[in-house]
Amino acid sequence: MKWFQLAASVAAFGIAAMMPAKADETLKLGMSAVLSGPGAFYGTGAVWTAEQAAKAINEAGGIKAGGKTYKLEIVAYDNKYSATDGAKVAQTLIVRDGIKHIIATQSTAAVSALQAISERRGVLHFTGAWGKRLRGKEFPLTFTMLNSPGEILQPLYTFIQKTYPEAKRVALLNPNDATGQDIQSASIENWKALGYEIVSDDLFERATTDFAPIATRMIAAKPDIIDVGGTPLPNAGQLFKELEIQGWKGVKIASAGSSPAALVKTGGAAAEDVYMGLAAVFTGDKATEIEKALNERAIKELGQPLDQVTISPWDSIAALKAGIEKADSIEPEAIAKVLPEIVFESSYGPAAFGLADVYGLPNQMLLPVIISQIKNGEAVEIARINPAELAKKLGQ
Repeated sequence: MKWFQLAASVAAFGIAAMMPAKADETLKLGMSAVLSGPGAFYGTGAVWTAEQAAKAINEAGGIKAGGKTYKLEIVAYDNKYSATDGAKVAQTLIVRDGIKHIIATQSTAAVSALQAISERRGVLHFTGAWGKRLRGKEFPLTFTMLNSPGEILQPLYTFIQKTYPEAKRVALLNPNDATGQDIQSASIENWKALGYEIVSDDLFERATTDFAPIATRMIAAKPDIIDVGGTPLPNAGQLFKELEIQGWKGVKIASAGSSPAALVKTGGAAAEDVYMGLAAVFTGDKATEIEKALNERAIKELGQPLDQVTISPWDSIAALKAGIEKADSIEPEAIAKVLPEIVFESSYGPAAFGLADVYGLPNQMLLPVIISQIKNGEAVEIARINPAELAKKLGQ
């Protein structure tokens, strides 16, 4: 039984493998995660998923390379969604702990801080950050494990345009930090490319708790569409509730939204009909067995379902395992060299790396773009669009 098949049983039922690994050494995998503040549900979910992947691989016999067997151990620290704490975490993981494989870094600021050390010290780095400036030929050891604006926004906005041809005016809202500014820039570029007018473009501090004034300003601009971009979904729910109280009716989008439950918790009925660009439905017919099993157990143990952000460490660890086995080495440079050549089993099914024509290196994980919408308090998958490059690699 392959490790990812075993994993479905482990995740669903908590059973142990018949033959536990007899590891020669422990391979520590680092995480710089958001474990406090409004975005903490992303970090706690991601760490939990990473631990499930490590457990499944360990129980299936570990990872074999260079004549040795390695048992995986997850080491995670809170970057608090800030550059300052991101830098502290980077120092702790790489300098103090000596970790050579980072399987997830959350927030653009934290990624930038970690990259300043990881590339110099030869550390392999998987990240979900969206910034285009964080990848390219100057970052050969950095791989992106999550769809970014370059992959999501054009298909999502095109879908909205076809569905609401009468809508022409867009208002944007994003947090005032590196992550928000990256999404803001990409959103403006993609909306304008489709002929839309940007009538409002606001940034807010992550410590904001009162969204009534922001809602008032946005309504004054008379938008047909409000796109909250990279706004944390608990905050987005607060905004949508204020917009409803003040009488605004229009198309609501959380383009970087990945957790429907977090949106509905604060937004209530106002979250209804919101379109999301990163919210996967892991309970429907299109979900894989691994996604279903992990999601079911996450609900029981975490009290929250998984989404594309929180499930992503599973995919980075799956890619890492495949890369180590292909290279027959745990050396970061050797793994980075073979990752663009392999097809591996992700939580979504077969996946690979590509998009060298966009980013300069084929270091973007090729995953489906999933467009969903909140209906009766839950996300419903509306469309699933597979990248053309992945289909070509799979011979489809």
